[in-house]
Amino acid sequence: MFRPSLSPSAGRRETGRNLALDMVGAIGAGVSLALVVSLLPTIARRGGLDPIGLAALAAAPFIANLLGAFAGRVGPRSGRQLAAVRMLGAASLLPLFVLPTPPVMVAAGIVFWVSLSLTSPFQLRLWGAMYPARLRGRIVGSLGMGRSAAMALASLGGGLIADAIGGPAVIAIGGLVGAACAIAYTGLRAPAAAEPPRFSARDSLRSIRGRPVLARITLAQGFYGGGLVAAIPLYALVYVDRLDLSLGDVGLIGVLGAVSTTVSFMLWGEVVDRAGSIVALRLGALFGFASLVIYAIAPDVAFLWVAAIAGGAAGASIDVGWAAIVSEHTSMASRSAAVAGMNAITGARGIVAAFAMSALLQFGILDVTGGLIVCSIVTGIGVILYARTDVIAIAAAHREGGTPAAVAATGGPAQIRTENAAA
Repeated sequence: MFRPSLSPSAGRRETGRNLALDMVGAIGAGVSLALVVSLLPTIARRGGLDPIGLAALAAAPFIANLLGAFAGRVGPRSGRQLAAVRMLGAASLLPLFVLPTPPVMVAAGIVFWVSLSLTSPFQLRLWGAMYPARLRGRIVGSLGMGRSAAMALASLGGGLIADAIGGPAVIAIGGLVGAACAIAYTGLRAPAAAEPPRFSARDSLRSIRGRPVLARITLAQGFYGGGLVAAIPLYALVYVDRLDLSLGDVGLIGVLGAVSTTVSFMLWGEVVDRAGSIVALRLGALFGFASLVIYAIAPDVAFLWVAAIAGGAAGASIDVGWAAIVSEHTSMASRSAAVAGMNAITGARGIVAAFAMSALLQFGILDVTGGLIVCSIVTGIGVILYARTDVIAIAAAHREGGTPAAVAATGGPAQIRTENAAA
């Protein structure tokens, strides 16, 4: 894991140093992310953005994920490059100070999400090199907890300040904070992750097809996340058209979701380290499904508070579970390609889902409630597929090796990782 010349104490110090810098970057990303996710759609809707425009905004992270297939060619290959790309993405929100128009909001959202997508494969590789396998679930959970805590504070403060000085200015300030915190990534040290191998978009997709468990997880997430993605443009319609919420109310919903995510990250990290990544994914998917059903029937804002808490718990489980399962089923050399491939597949699905649902609303085929019910059904299919993934994983482990260790590495209670996964 570390260079042979390092003593155990030196190794611990280096891990602690990397974790501290990683945490600063995560906090900055959390501030920017909270404002883009919780406030930007509502601000754009109040600025006159129609449902198709909201779909474009909701599709932004998935356009970015699709472009992430090219991360092996144009993505970062060092801590400095990671910092530069993240800084550029956060800085894309600054033009909202002077041009707070819906088209600029959509463009800024796309650039922001592309910066995250291009950097996520390399960041996961860094985590594999910097942090011991036995602690990785808890460390990734702690990073997620820090990011979510920042999201909670940003959602609370941003919603209140936005009612006073204007939403676009608050989002631009969040971009400034994110860009400043991204500088911390320049200090990360992980020699084993230096000069990652390059890969093409075709290589990234091939890396998924050759791994049954990852292919099954990607399929499950295709349905589960597809329903959630299709519902994103509808949330703003619930806030503005059905319930007429203030930006403060919307900010409070974001706070509750972020607090739930913050608390859940460490709990899911423990679940991953003790029971396995698939268990975390299966349980978390149930929370996501429940959140969507509540949005479909919510008659007042109190129901949305419960939905936000359930959705926050679901989001944390997917973040921690995906990071762990990719580490368990890929080598260090193929890890970035696998992440890029999974992102590309889910990205293509996300683009279709967001625009398809908004088109159904735009042409009067469905109303908001009917659309959310359809989204719930699609997400429910994903929940069922996640529930069956452990069976596929154990069968794949038997085919690939047939040893008890191989079976346990799929996420069973023993959670015995192979040498390949530990890397």
